[in-house]
Amino acid sequence: MRGWVTIWFFILWLSTCNALAQTDSISIASDTVTQNKPRNAILQNLQLKGYVKQLQTFILVRGLDSLLTDNLLHNRLNFNYSLDTTLNLVVEVRNRVFYGDLLRQVPIYPQLIDSGNDVWDLSAMPVKNRSLLVHTMLDRAYLEYTKKQLEVRLGRQRINWGLNLVWNPNDIFNAYSYFDFDYEERPGSDALRVRYFSGYAGGVEIAARLSTDPEKRTIAGLYKFNRKEYDIQLLGGVVGREAVIGLGWAGSIQDAGFKGEFTYSRPYTNPLDAKGQLLASVSGDYSFASSFYLHGSVLYNSLGEKNPSAFLFQAFRPGRLSVKELSPYKYNVFGQVSYTFHPLLVGGLSTIYFPEDQAFFLNPVLTYSAFPNLDLDAIGQLFMDSEQGEFKATTKVIYARVKWSF
Repeated sequence: MRGWVTIWFFILWLSTCNALAQTDSISIASDTVTQNKPRNAILQNLQLKGYVKQLQTFILVRGLDSLLTDNLLHNRLNFNYSLDTTLNLVVEVRNRVFYGDLLRQVPIYPQLIDSGNDVWDLSAMPVKNRSLLVHTMLDRAYLEYTKKQLEVRLGRQRINWGLNLVWNPNDIFNAYSYFDFDYEERPGSDALRVRYFSGYAGGVEIAARLSTDPEKRTIAGLYKFNRKEYDIQLLGGVVGREAVIGLGWAGSIQDAGFKGEFTYSRPYTNPLDAKGQLLASVSGDYSFASSFYLHGSVLYNSLGEKNPSAFLFQAFRPGRLSVKELSPYKYNVFGQVSYTFHPLLVGGLSTIYFPEDQAFFLNPVLTYSAFPNLDLDAIGQLFMDSEQGEFKATTKVIYARVKWSF
């Protein structure tokens, strides 16, 4: 096992060094291509970015006598290569090392981590035991063809139809959990996507997600247009064995942003006995001249439950969600406030309130930009419910993160 760990860290270190070296070479090549074209013909068409970050987690669950700790070392390499003026190849590699109490105490943790594959298995676990897990994955790998208003993508990609910042009922291809803040890129799908752009913020899109699991297969279309300074979208299709229709908009009222998404799904097998689900989310946000920021949102889930037992498991689950799992609660109210105390220091507090259960989620965040490419974050996640009229924390989680981008 030690040999595998040594090799993995060597590859991680070498990849990071190469990223810096190649990024410099690319910038130089673009300026000197006319002088040294044969040598730099490949480098001038290659872009490479990425990051390395360390996430330390402390978890305290009510009823447990001990503090749980968890660790994640995360490296990402994003490659973008232009084959010619119309063809572009994108490959993004996600490398992660897990170790800590969660890995030791949750037997299915490796299966939860390795959940981003649809048709093609583009992941590997060179080390997998109760004390250490090494996981590497291509979560973006697609070929893109563009010509005038036409764009075609084939391969593992993100198909983002969501408009809101917290809950996205229109994101039927690859929904994500708000609690999984450490995955900025968000999940992707093995899919074919065709887009045709027309007019201002308008166009037609058709996408098909392939999967070995029939419940995950998705084919849908999206029509976008602009009307009275509002971007509006209509969608329809099939997700698994359910028919889906949706509506979304993004605009403003005065200087405040105003967005919304509605999605209704219903099984098309045995339609008389089937029960449909309505997901509706509306949000508003406003930025003051003083850099003070306010954001509010609500989510309604017609199939939501009272006091769902699986909520905490869903919140901490590192895998990909279905759009039907955005929240197990029927009513969800989100509020956020943030302020830039200094150009290098930003703080914020978010909360989600579940009225039926008298439960809260609190999320304080503090970010310090130590250098242009180095960020330090302190993040809290507190889950609280009411017992005899008094709110008590059921779970307290504190994260400390260091992120270096290149």
